Amino acid sequence: MRIVVVSIALLALLLSAQLPAQYYPRRGPVAATATAGPYNGPAVTFHGTLKALTKKELIVDLDKSESTDDQQSLTFRFSKKTKFLEKDKSIKPADLAVGAHVTIDATRDGDLKLSALNVLVAPPPSAK
Repeated sequence: MRIVVVSIALLALLLSAQLPAQYYPRRGPVAATATAGPYNGPAVTFHGTLKALTKKELIVDLDKSESTDDQQSLTFRFSKKTKFLEKDKSIKPADLAVGAHVTIDATRDGDLKLSALNVLVAPPPSAK
């Protein structure tokens, strides 16, 4: 009888170690990736001249502001969700000509890189 009670107690201890409530998954550092999800920050509008265009990115030389004389370039990612427009008509990214003046609405991705939402071909700003 004593062997049966000890066997049951030992079996209960072994089974309780296997219960999901006793399992704690190991957590490691989380790295930001290109698929980290949207940043959910506000969209910002940039104006400039298209410098280069690849299959996934476009590089824009920003218009100079009155406060700085430096020429700044920014790289924007784009995806299938990015809208490319010229005169309120949809165009393909390949239809953009290097040197065209563009207006870009962009936000930051989960990895804090700029992602273009809308790319509009716009006339260059008038000189004052």
